[in-house]
Amino acid sequence: MRVRKEHALGKQEASNRVGAIADSLCSSYGLTSSWVDNELHFDGNGVKGCIHVEEHFVEVTVKLGFALSMMAGTIRQSLEEAMDQHLA
Repeated sequence: MRVRKEHALGKQEASNRVGAIADSLCSSYGLTSSWVDNELHFDGNGVKGCIHVEEHFVEVTVKLGFALSMMAGTIRQSLEEAMDQHLA
């Protein structure tokens, strides 16, 4: 699943705010995360992905295991809401 959000924050501010998105994801879904250049990689039981930060957009790519794939709609909605909230 991919979710992309345009922003006008600049790369540094968007990166700072992605940390808040990651904190929300990690606490909600029991994930661990780490930065590699301009990407925040995360994984946990049944989920793996990254948040790619650029000057004018942020893109989240998530791979769900079988059990979590049943919740793909809910997870997508949570991602979109978090991005809307933190990247506005």
